[in-house]
Amino acid sequence: MVIALENEPPAQGQFEQLLASVEEHESNAELLYQTYCQSSYVIAAYDKGRLIGVGRVTGKTDANHELQITVLEDNRYREIEACMRRLLSIHRF
Repeated sequence: MVIALENEPPAQGQFEQLLASVEEHESNAELLYQTYCQSSYVIAAYDKGRLIGVGRVTGKTDANHELQITVLEDNRYREIEACMRRLLSIHRF
């Protein structure tokens, strides 16, 4: 299968569905979506039009930027997170 990567935030509804599917996120989905929209660099991963992952470069901490990546559990074996991490790392500096 081919995974499509886009360098812009997903639609808010798709983002909220992704977060609802991932138990580790308990924060306000709307606030977190706004945070992603304001990030300097975002990547969204899609499988046949379905959002399966999202990542961003967060604000600066010390001398570096940090990465935040969420991928649906059933897609983690596909190395999507590693690919997103490499692409986001290019924009950390």
